[in-house]
Amino acid sequence: MKNKRQQAIIDIIREKEIRKQDELISELRARGFDVAQATVSRDLRELGVIKKTKSGEQKYLVSEKPEGWDGINYSPALAGLIHGTDCAGNIVVLKTASGMAGAVAVGIDRMNTRDILGCVAGDDTIIIVLRSPESASELCEFFRKMCEKAGSFRDSR
Repeated sequence: MKNKRQQAIIDIIREKEIRKQDELISELRARGFDVAQATVSRDLRELGVIKKTKSGEQKYLVSEKPEGWDGINYSPALAGLIHGTDCAGNIVVLKTASGMAGAVAVGIDRMNTRDILGCVAGDDTIIIVLRSPESASELCEFFRKMCEKAGSFRDSR
């Protein structure tokens, strides 16, 4: 539900000039989302939506993430918990320190990228489902580079 609501927020902001949260809430409700102001505020923050002045008037704008994974925010401290990564098709598998997969998965969820559809964490393994095999390959390489910098990577292949 959250992903659909946040996608609707992005669509609304791109389609219309939204100047106030009340306007956005009305648009969301018209699309079938029963939302509170606090939820919309949190969604706007998580999505990186900015309020910009254009010709003296403010309106919400969706800040575009840079192409590729280099502009994605991910905690270097969490990268040190990842020991290996591999991908198959549109799925990335991360191996972590024992008991740490949940913490690493929370960091992944907070990356706020539309390429990641979701992730599931066990004790020491995370499965990440992406929109495309290309995105999976890029994310796998992103984590490989981060982990090599952190000195935690152990290639198990």
